[in-house]
Amino acid sequence: MMKHVVIAAAAVLATVPATAQVSLNSRALGMGGAYIGVARGQESLHLNPANLGLANSPHWSAAIPQLAFGVQTIGVEPGDLWDLREYGGMEPAEREAFLAKVPATGTGGEIDVRAPLFSLQVGRFAVGAGYAVVGEHTVNRSIVDLVLNGFEQSKLGQYNIQNTGGFRASFFDIHAAYGRRIGPLALGVTGHYYIPQEMVRSAFVEQDTVFTGPIPTDIRVMYQGVRAEGGSGFGVDVGAALQPIPGLTLGVALDNAFNSLQWNEDLRVRTLTLDRNDYETGDAEALLTRYEESDADYVDAGADPQTRALAQQILGERDQGLPMTLRVGGAFALPTSTTVGVQYQSQLEDSPVSGLWENQVSVGVQQKLPIITLRAGLASDMADGSMLTGGLTLGPIQLGVARLSGAGDRHGWVYTFALSGRSDTTMP
Repeated sequence: MMKHVVIAAAAVLATVPATAQVSLNSRALGMGGAYIGVARGQESLHLNPANLGLANSPHWSAAIPQLAFGVQTIGVEPGDLWDLREYGGMEPAEREAFLAKVPATGTGGEIDVRAPLFSLQVGRFAVGAGYAVVGEHTVNRSIVDLVLNGFEQSKLGQYNIQNTGGFRASFFDIHAAYGRRIGPLALGVTGHYYIPQEMVRSAFVEQDTVFTGPIPTDIRVMYQGVRAEGGSGFGVDVGAALQPIPGLTLGVALDNAFNSLQWNEDLRVRTLTLDRNDYETGDAEALLTRYEESDADYVDAGADPQTRALAQQILGERDQGLPMTLRVGGAFALPTSTTVGVQYQSQLEDSPVSGLWENQVSVGVQQKLPIITLRAGLASDMADGSMLTGGLTLGPIQLGVARLSGAGDRHGWVYTFALSGRSDTTMP
């Protein structure tokens, strides 16, 4: 997705370090993320492995497939970006309406996609595999104007490539967990084996005014992406859970208590130069094809300063790994088939590969009915971001949705979907 930045759709992406935390579980998102005390069976893989050792964990559970997608934009709505697929076909009024939504300081987007491909729990053990993509990008208003409306002589001094940088990282995650109860306390551990795919830093790195005689007739802008491919890594999560009284579950988990995620240091570079013909044609797929076909080895000796700066960023970030994250909370199940949950989550380390919020406080409620289970929740980043959520379970179908809002005219959504099942009986 971040590749579409090169056609100024970059406004969509900008992972989301300023959006909300994407839950890997549809039930968790429905309760605003306040799910550490509710998770059972295969859900414990993603929230607290100690819950595998609790007395009311199912004998087996499974989920396949699962998808969690979060996106946040500044100024424009995420849905507005759909119009940019064929921006050459937009009417003048549509272009102006879109541009009017872009703040004077520019726009940006953040995206967080988590796809647990499968999760399986049998007894106190659970295994799973997943894929993740996180990314962000910012683009200034003049670049959006240039792509939408083409070069205008009256705006010659206004075009610039400042504040147009992006980041994307993707990796596979294969994991296994075990939980065991020791007296009243349950302890658990999850081991991860990571397979890095790509880490990319990109930006508009150069602009050039084209003259026909003495008259300026065009602005050329160059977009470049430097990336690392492949690598390896591992991680360990630990957790504890306690049920001090019937119905009450308390839990604490530390994700990435030990972590090593490293991309290879061999770099590659892609380049795309946009000019008047590209602005007028508006063919996003053709631009993307040109960008991908430009792929070449990165050679530091021949690189210009802007490209070298992107490469140095990648080399400085490729071994930072995933952030250590603390999660603590609980849930209480009432006799009315109602469950209330609370949770606090905090990212304890800086990392380019992170979730959407550094801190999150959540509260949620779940109500079981004869044929359906309903959920609702509210979360905050303890500053200016908020998330209103809802979800449901209908047979094997799990759905969750959240509306994000924040300072600086930020808008966003998170969606989750899964098919899952579990045994009707639980372990002692």
